[in-house]
Amino acid sequence: MALAACVSPAPGPTGMPELPPPITGRLLVKVDASPGGLAQSISAGFELSGDERHGQLVLLSPLGTRLADARWAPGGVSLSNPDGVRKYADLQALTRDTLGEDVPMGALTHWLAGRPWPDAPSNPTAGGFTQLGWAIDLSRWAEQAQVEARRGEPPTVLVRARIDR
Repeated sequence: MALAACVSPAPGPTGMPELPPPITGRLLVKVDASPGGLAQSISAGFELSGDERHGQLVLLSPLGTRLADARWAPGGVSLSNPDGVRKYADLQALTRDTLGEDVPMGALTHWLAGRPWPDAPSNPTAGGFTQLGWAIDLSRWAEQAQVEARRGEPPTVLVRARIDR
């Protein structure tokens, strides 16, 4: 039994490892306007499985309709939405194309679980921690399962998630 915890998950039918049950909730992403781009805001339900190596992020409308489905594994990322399927080299290329800014998606999978990403240094703060130039606010984590990540460097980017429990 103890050895089973050290073994990587077996590949699923698509060749990707079986992912743990998804983290679900509501997600808000806001990017301030910049000299080269317009302000953007996305609000949706979400289902997030995996980590920075293998994963899936599904964005859902208030009625539960799939707005977008991003899947990643070593070697690439695919994004499916009503406009079709697009391929990207990595998660940063995906966020840069869709939001106009880099969002550290690999780290975000850990931040939404209320912890720092283990692959980069972090510093504790009164209400959470800082990492990769982002301030992660966990002050509402215990009561509301809410995480807020804010990049102060212009243009400001805000990612707020309320996790279903």
